[in-house]
Amino acid sequence: MRKKRRIGLAVMLVFAVSGAATLAMAGGATRVAEAVWAHGQVYDTVITPTTFISPPGHSSDIIYSFMMSGLQGQRSVAEAAPGDPEYNGGRWNVYLAVFTAAGVEVHDENGDGTVDLELTSADEVVLHETLGHLETFPADFYFECPLLPRR
Repeated sequence: MRKKRRIGLAVMLVFAVSGAATLAMAGGATRVAEAVWAHGQVYDTVITPTTFISPPGHSSDIIYSFMMSGLQGQRSVAEAAPGDPEYNGGRWNVYLAVFTAAGVEVHDENGDGTVDLELTSADEVVLHETLGHLETFPADFYFECPLLPRR
């Protein structure tokens, strides 16, 4: 039962990461366009059903998920991408990112519930956390979802 719950959480987080609106075929993998930001570049991704339990710290990279951020339209942001020496092939340590009241004012100036200023790099996420616009929390969840250059 625990495995099913982790897979369900994985699917929920992967869709938050990707912004996908459709389910991947059971046990399969699905490519999703323009799903994740890294270093100011948007990447496609492949949704997989793979999750991990407490992998060694050096074997995964941080990905910021905005699924519970309080605003729509902010894609996930990864700290590493293909070509980086430290990129771990799309094995992620999820951090949840939540906009503060000050962050909502800055990122949703027109008040429509959708970000007006999308963050596109981990450096920007950290900067906006320092400015008090975001709070981030480790989710204690790990999954695999490789980044692919745009087609």
